[in-house]
Amino acid sequence: MVEQDMKETRFDDAIPILRRIVRSVEGYHKINHVINLVRCLFETDQIEEAKEFCKDLPSTLNSANFTSAAKDICNNCDVELLQLAEDFIGKDYTSSIMLLRCAFKVIATLHSGEQKLQKLQNTAFRMTKVAQEMSRQNNRNEFKSQFGFMDEIIDDMLRVTDVEFKTKCQKLAWCLKHRALCFKYTSYNSQSIGDNKQAILLMKAAFGDDAKFYRVVGFCYHNLGVAYENDKQLMEAVTACLQAKHVYEAVTDWNDDDKQSSIILTDNNLKRMSDQYQNS
Repeated sequence: MVEQDMKETRFDDAIPILRRIVRSVEGYHKINHVINLVRCLFETDQIEEAKEFCKDLPSTLNSANFTSAAKDICNNCDVELLQLAEDFIGKDYTSSIMLLRCAFKVIATLHSGEQKLQKLQNTAFRMTKVAQEMSRQNNRNEFKSQFGFMDEIIDDMLRVTDVEFKTKCQKLAWCLKHRALCFKYTSYNSQSIGDNKQAILLMKAAFGDDAKFYRVVGFCYHNLGVAYENDKQLMEAVTACLQAKHVYEAVTDWNDDDKQSSIILTDNNLKRMSDQYQNS
């Protein structure tokens, strides 16, 4: 408790200093200061003011001239933006989406190659968390306007060069899997089915029979099964979940506890789907 009080005191002390700095600088110099100020406000539960400074970030980014010096200063600010976006999900998903869009702009502008692919994948992953939270709050219709952003992420991935074909296919498959989840959370079952199938085909094109050793393929088969179930295609749902289980059992580069949890979840889904199919 004492440690938490000391932490909050440090944030409180920093806030007025950061407010003054933010008002006095412009361009890329301002970006990290705004991020730090939003973090301090968030940690001290000054959420409304934090949201106001979040609104300032897009215009700050748009006015920034990303020179080589800017890259040195802002190189890791996308990491902070992604973490802030995740932290904001339960507080204000509008700010969370805004922060993710800002992170995307930084990533698209300052990064390249395999590092860029990974950062774009991380951005798409957090969008699934936003979609899940908005669905939980019965605001799934509001998320539907964000699919254009998911398309932008995937389009930017496709433009990345200087990476191995297999690496690019694997990162794209993860992104398609994330978009498929967003479709699932917003009840677009046919689109979710399409993205999961596309991700599986992409992995098979890149890795052939070895695709069954990659977790993303198992996740896509599992999510495909759930999407089929939601669409009342129960035989297809059972088949997809069986394939997911086969992949999970074959995967080697995975924590045993996580692997076992996924197998148990798939077994439970298979039982439910099989019961539904037999009673239909």
